[in-house]
Amino acid sequence: MSQFRVLLCSSIPLYFNSLAVAFNEKSIFRVIENIEYDQLIDACVRIQPDVVVIKINDQESLTLLTDLKSNCPMLMQVAILDDPSRFNIMDFINCGVHGCLPMRLLPRQIVNAVELIVVCGLLCLPRVNPRSIINYGGIGVLNKNLETVGTLTTREREILDLMCHSFSNQEIAESLCISESTVKTHLRNVFRKLQVRNRSEAISVLYRADTGPV
Repeated sequence: MSQFRVLLCSSIPLYFNSLAVAFNEKSIFRVIENIEYDQLIDACVRIQPDVVVIKINDQESLTLLTDLKSNCPMLMQVAILDDPSRFNIMDFINCGVHGCLPMRLLPRQIVNAVELIVVCGLLCLPRVNPRSIINYGGIGVLNKNLETVGTLTTREREILDLMCHSFSNQEIAESLCISESTVKTHLRNVFRKLQVRNRSEAISVLYRADTGPV
């Protein structure tokens, strides 16, 4: 079985050492090394890892992510955030990040999320509750272009909620006791109403705001 090569980037050696142990417990991953921020781009260009897991400290770190995407467009970037609510998640999506995970997660939980990203192609983001959007509250994402969210049926909102929790179509079907083909039909209706093409764009719409998440 081929392995995904993982590069870790953080100024917290103890935390990322425990993360490295958790990654190496999974046979599909192999941690190459843990490096400092100022070495990241050169190391990624030289080593060409499959995944880089980066501890993000502030909004200025987004510049690093943008440069990384420019230099290594095929690289899967996963950001670790102390408090995701401090950031506009859309900024991370625009930088090419495949996942934004809260640091409160245990190392094994983070590894499991990264596995979903690299194996299933999921976009792992902090949880968003569509009911908050429908009720015009909670995370501050509603703007003039999002009024169509209110046209979703109850079932479509349930499916959208599970989708935002990174459920696969099969998992959504099992959770709601419906067929997978029915899930796909509902998702097509959701995408049409939100005027998006896929899951990632739908989630992006939910996070898009003039002021960002609050």
